[in-house]
This record gives sequence, C-alpha cells and structure tokens, in this order.
Amino acid sequence: MKKSICNRRRFGLRQLLLASLLTAVCLLSGCGLASEKDVSPEIRVLTIGTADSGGTMYPVGRAVAEVLNENAPDLKINTSASSGSSANVKSLRDGQIDMGLVSGDVAWYAWQGADEFEGSPMESLRAIGALYISLSNWIAPESLDIEYVHDLLGKRVAVGPEDSTTELSARVALAAVGLTAENTTLENQGLGSGGEALLNGKLDALNGFAGIPVKGLSDLAERTPCRLLRFTDEELDTILQKNKQYIRGVIPAGTYAGQAEDVETFGVKCLLCVDAGMDDDLAGTIARILWESAGELEERHAALSAISEDGFMYSDLPVPLHPGAAQFYRSESLLDE
Repeated sequence: MKKSICNRRRFGLRQLLLASLLTAVCLLSGCGLASEKDVSPEIRVLTIGTADSGGTMYPVGRAVAEVLNENAPDLKINTSASSGSSANVKSLRDGQIDMGLVSGDVAWYAWQGADEFEGSPMESLRAIGALYISLSNWIAPESLDIEYVHDLLGKRVAVGPEDSTTELSARVALAAVGLTAENTTLENQGLGSGGEALLNGKLDALNGFAGIPVKGLSDLAERTPCRLLRFTDEELDTILQKNKQYIRGVIPAGTYAGQAEDVETFGVKCLLCVDAGMDDDLAGTIARILWESAGELEERHAALSAISEDGFMYSDLPVPLHPGAAQFYRSESLLDE
C-alpha cells in the first residue's frame, strides 16, 4: 500500500513538471496566447500649446489633436491653452510642451532673437508646417458710426492679451494709422473679456488677430450689431512695407453677421512648431498625417482651408522645417532634394 501511494506521488510530480514545461514552451512560442501583433503598442503622449478659447488657435489645436489621435494609434495628443504664440515658444524651449501653434512673425523673432526675444533666441525652433493664416480683424458697434481703424482716435480699444501676437499686430497697425497710447486708450484684454466689456459700454472696439472667422468676434456680432473696420490702401501699404513678415489678406463678405462687403487687411501664416530635437520619424509622421488629412481639417475649422493650397504648408516659412518633416515633403516630391 505504501509503495502504491509513493508511485502515485511520483506520477503526480511528473505530471506537474510536464505541465510546467508545456506552459513555458507555449509562452515562448505564443501558442494559444496573445501574439506579438495583439499587444498594444506603447502610447506616446504629446501636448500642443494653443491659445485662449476665444480665438482660432484653440479650436485649430483641438482639430489637429483629433486628426493625429485618429490616425496615429501610438500617439495621444493633448491640447494646452496659453496666452498665445510667445508663450508657446517659451514653453517649447523649456520642454513644457511638445508642439506649439506659433504665428509666423513671432516664430521669426524667436528664431532670430529679435524684438521680445532679443538676447534669448530659440535657434532650435523648427516648423512641421503652416496650418492657416491669421488676419487682422477690428470690430466696433454700429452705434459708434465709424468705418476705419484710424477713426478709433481717442477711443477705448482692446488690443489683445499682453505680449500676445494679437497685441503685437495691433500696435503695428495702430502705429501705421497714427494711434498711440498717448492719444488712444489701449487695453490688454482678450476676446472674451473684451467682448463683454464692449457689450457693457466699457470699450469701443475689439481687435482679433487669428484665422477667420474669429469665434469671439463672431459671438459678439451675433449679440449686437457690429461693423468690421477698414484700413485705407495707403495704411495697408505702410504696414506691409515696414513689416515684411506680413502679407495682404481679405476678410470675405459674410464672415461675420452684418458684414456686407469684403474687407482688405493684413495677416501672417500660423505654424505648427516643434524643437529641432524631436525624433525625425515622429516629425515626419505628424507632417504626413496633417498633409493627408487636409480636407478633413478644413471640415473641422474653416480657417484651415488654406492648408490645401499648393505649397502652403511647406514653402515660404519664416523658420526652417524640421528635418523629419522636410524629408516627408521631399518623399512626396513637394520639395527639391
């Protein structure tokens, strides 16, 4: 009896060892278990710096994040609100964000170490590509009965958040039409607070420098009768001659409620920027997805319509393309080798 029990124990031990061996073989070969292709890839989390929710950068950044998330399963793109282009450049330099929407004029100043970046250039600033054009928009209530930006002499005007691209473009425009802080009240307010102040009679005009339609200005024009203010041809010529980073643009009739005619203005390309240290393959992937998704991006926000134009994304940019993005454009015969 004791011998039988011992034999059974030895048999059970052999079964246990055999089962363990078979399990190890299966783990190594993948039989009956999750294969390599079933294992989820490592997710890389990236953040895009945008701007306040009343302008165009915020919804554009959100559209870019959505398109990248939908087309790159190994990426998770988040958006981060900021005060705009200058803040995004500084956050890129400090490694606080991975990508940032930056107005072309600010990108140029940052790369060259000029204007507010004098003495602290970001020489590693690179572009994935241009996404849209920011245009200078000036709006005032119809009750003010004025037509031109120079009619704001002596009035109360919101020029945008302090050190923002909006404020920079506003001061350029106001200088060209003869308005200064000495003869006109210039306040640092964004589109949200500025719109409420205008509705409450505490402001006479609001400036927006963004892709059209600018949400904050659209909301304002829906709430009260407004007029989009103009520049004279001579004033526009002065702005463009003294500021080579700007280009002539048009705000088409119907962009805002009550706008019956086209309004000529000036603007600048807005870029998706990164640091030169970003991995080449990652930069190329981002460029490829955005280029291939141009039509979808336009559907998500009207300001992104320019991205479909030949050469818009990758030519005539104020800062160099990231090598990975440039390689993608070359692979599609969009750029010369």
